[in-house]
Amino acid sequence: MIRADVPLTLPTRPADLPPPGFPLIASVAPLAAAGAIWLITGSAFVLIFAVLGPVIAVAGMLDARRTGRRTRRTNALDQGQALATLRAEVALRHEELLRAHWRRTPSANSIVAAPHAAIRWTGSGADVSLGSGAVPSGLRLDGGAAPDEHRDVRDWAATLTEAPIDADAGGGIGIVGPLSLGQALARGLLVQLACSLAPDQVGLTVPDRGWEWAVALPHDTGQSCARRLVICQAPSGGAPKSGGAPLGGAPKGSGLVVALAGTLAELPWGCDTIVRLQGPGRAEVLRSSVHACGSGFRPELITVEQAIVVARVLSARASAAGLVQNARRVPASVALGELSGFQPGYRAPHGQPQSPNLRCVIGVGEAGEVSLDLVGAGPHAVVGGTTGSGKSELLVTWVAAMAAVAGPDEVTFLLVDFKGGAAFAPLCALPHCVGLITDLDVHQAARALASLAAELRYRERVLGRAGARDIVDLRRQDAGGALPRLVIVVDEFATMLTAFPDLHALFVDIAARGRSLGVHLILCTQRPTGVVRDALLANCTLRVSLRVNNRADSVAVLGTDAAAALGADQAGRCLIAADSSGPVLCQVATTSPREIRSLAVADADAPNPRRPWLDLLPQTVSREDLLALVAGGTAADESAFGGAAVAAGHDRAVPDARAAPGGLLGLLDEPELQRYRVARYEPIAEGSLLVIGGPRSGKSTALASVAAGFAPVGDAVLLGADVEAVWDCLVKARQCLDAGGSPAARLLLLDDFDSVHARWDQEHRPAALELLAGLLRDGAEGGLRIVIAAQRLTGSLQSLPALCQRRLVLRLPDVAEHVAAGGVAALFDDRLPPGGGSWQDHRIQLLAPEQSGAIPDVAAQRDIEPRTDAAALLGRPGQTLLVVSDSPSRSAAVLGTVPGARVVDLAAVSHGELAEAAQAGASLRLSESQSGTAFVGDVDAWQAQWSLLGALRPHADLVFDGCSLADYRAISRRRDLPPPLAPNRGRVWVLRPDGAVHRATLRAQVV
Repeated sequence: MIRADVPLTLPTRPADLPPPGFPLIASVAPLAAAGAIWLITGSAFVLIFAVLGPVIAVAGMLDARRTGRRTRRTNALDQGQALATLRAEVALRHEELLRAHWRRTPSANSIVAAPHAAIRWTGSGADVSLGSGAVPSGLRLDGGAAPDEHRDVRDWAATLTEAPIDADAGGGIGIVGPLSLGQALARGLLVQLACSLAPDQVGLTVPDRGWEWAVALPHDTGQSCARRLVICQAPSGGAPKSGGAPLGGAPKGSGLVVALAGTLAELPWGCDTIVRLQGPGRAEVLRSSVHACGSGFRPELITVEQAIVVARVLSARASAAGLVQNARRVPASVALGELSGFQPGYRAPHGQPQSPNLRCVIGVGEAGEVSLDLVGAGPHAVVGGTTGSGKSELLVTWVAAMAAVAGPDEVTFLLVDFKGGAAFAPLCALPHCVGLITDLDVHQAARALASLAAELRYRERVLGRAGARDIVDLRRQDAGGALPRLVIVVDEFATMLTAFPDLHALFVDIAARGRSLGVHLILCTQRPTGVVRDALLANCTLRVSLRVNNRADSVAVLGTDAAAALGADQAGRCLIAADSSGPVLCQVATTSPREIRSLAVADADAPNPRRPWLDLLPQTVSREDLLALVAGGTAADESAFGGAAVAAGHDRAVPDARAAPGGLLGLLDEPELQRYRVARYEPIAEGSLLVIGGPRSGKSTALASVAAGFAPVGDAVLLGADVEAVWDCLVKARQCLDAGGSPAARLLLLDDFDSVHARWDQEHRPAALELLAGLLRDGAEGGLRIVIAAQRLTGSLQSLPALCQRRLVLRLPDVAEHVAAGGVAALFDDRLPPGGGSWQDHRIQLLAPEQSGAIPDVAAQRDIEPRTDAAALLGRPGQTLLVVSDSPSRSAAVLGTVPGARVVDLAAVSHGELAEAAQAGASLRLSESQSGTAFVGDVDAWQAQWSLLGALRPHADLVFDGCSLADYRAISRRRDLPPPLAPNRGRVWVLRPDGAVHRATLRAQVV
């Protein structure tokens, strides 16, 4: 931005160089040197060097003069370049200042050239341009060696030529000169004021003769406006006269006066600005508070024909904007019930054909009640309007008016409100309303909007079966079973596209095919520019615009900028462009809840219309519910027909879903197909399954359903969170695969696997995960499938999804975990009920658990099956146990409960007794009638008695109670991995003399 008060600096003139002096010392020095050398050497040839002194001195003077001339030329060139740069900068600032001046007060000739662009009915200023001339620019040039240096540059920078000679009409403008020239200048001033002051803000008073063209201006010529523009002119040889008071009689601050006179004395008193016209191209300022007296300028003169052209453009704009006198007949507000065209429940008499249009009255205009026909003038409409202009009220009134002229069997409404839904909430009472979509529930909104594409396909199928060209032809063939029209009303279309960008392509498709299919759009937005693109706007031929903030939005909707001139205090005032005749001004009626209730009562007995989408999935789905939905045609079961989909509503016999292959998993929601679908999972054909979900999300229920569905096919094993059972099953399955597999299909179901994995120790975790990964890779060849359920996949468990062919994602606490688990971000919902999740990128509700027929949990059976009791081993005659314990006293106490058992604590027996025992070896065994002996010690004690351990080990079982893997390996001298032990259950490892390792329980004997 150019600032005139920012000074510029003149280049400094370089100082003159002093003339070069004679180098006396340089001349004398060689003479003295040559004389001194001659005295020393006595050679006369040395004196020749004395001649070089004057030669060098003269050459130095010549070189200094040459250097001075070159420096002066360089300095002059630099100063010239700096001065040229300064002139360019001044010229640029002059250009910017000129643009700013002319933008503030456009000339009359520029208005005549482009009257549409010159209309500025947004302010109250009365500045006008008298013509063009020289004015102070305000630019200052600092610097320079003297004040008079570069005087021409300073004067040129301080003067702005061809600038507007402006004046304030509020202070009165007097024009002295020939009447014809004065009228030409006054016409230009009147045109400028008419373009800057709105017709409803200022009135107009002009003389009777010579100003007949001013009648074409839209400004009021009566006395209703408090502010008036007065044109007065003095007859020859008399005082000035006009249709109104002279300047002295105009109210201060409200009167705008332009006075014409032949002489200065004939002007009315009080004119702040007075100019004298000396010819068509020359005038001078006689009085001004801004410009110097005597300043000459070129006046802005326009002809009557040019003024009429501008007046007609202004009248057309004011008429379209409702600012002319006729617009005052349009009421400020009107109720829908007051309109004669609003007749709730009125239908065409029986026997008369129904009209194919939706013509309804919505308000009042200049010619009476205004009607809209979405079918005849549409088939689609665009509504624009800024905040507070009355968009929502217009939509409510329009929907209510259409409901008054057509029943639910003829038209239905889908309401989309991305401002919370409060404005459309009363319309939900109408039987015509098939749904209200708001931004408060993003999942419901996405689901409903996705069903619209399926609605188009459904209507195409209906028309195809009937052989009808369009919905009108269909109604003509079968009025009873015809499709009702579907009107989709969207408030805040831009906000909806921001939330769902992909919907624009869908709405373009609806706009292109909606006429024949009976689907209509009413799209409302604050800023139509850039939101409603050309591909969509081309099919929206019905345009309505309330007040908008800028001309571009008005032009985008109406093709004219008239809507930008609507008053901010006129809520509900709009312009309607339904044909080529131009916009029609209308005051939209307001609709009360009472009028909506009267509409609902009038059609209360009408059957409920078909909705374009199904309800949300129920929170619980039983097997009986699922079969009933399939039998009723609401849900499709593709497996029941060999892969052929069954759409909801088709008349087709549906077989028993239980005969289809694959276990029933739940009910799948497919809004893009307007149907539910039975979700099945067939492990043998589809591969292994990974189920991920938070606590109480339905993981166990899913596993139970899969196991129940697999039961008729093969063996299903369901394991809970038991570290021992899961490990044993994995090992057994691996051994079975290595042995060649099993002819029968097998299904292994692991519940809460992440919990089991976390409770294994550091060495069992990778080993178990390697076992599981091998079974997932190789199990298909051996007829094995695995279903894994987990709450969260962290660490090494993140490799499992790549090994599972199917994935079921249930409710998770946040969207990041949902996406990490493989779910679609749009399907995340932390409010899902138990059993709710996503399957194959669709929402699913799992089957509710049944009370009977559940698959037994192998881990649960372990508590009732007999387990090996290490203490009971002592009950065998002659049995010897070697117990390695982290707490020898605890283990000794448990073993001491065995009747007749002998417990030897290594820490309490002397070294000599133990040595004798080691030498005795087998003699330590008791007689066959006696119970066994148990030697108990910790790891350190057994390592101290290694000879005893070596002597007894071939004949005794080695028991590890509460020992770590390091303790186990230190005593057993084995590197293999024993099976994991369940914590806090008294479980121990038993290493038999033959090398076999198994688990046992060490607990006290109950007598």
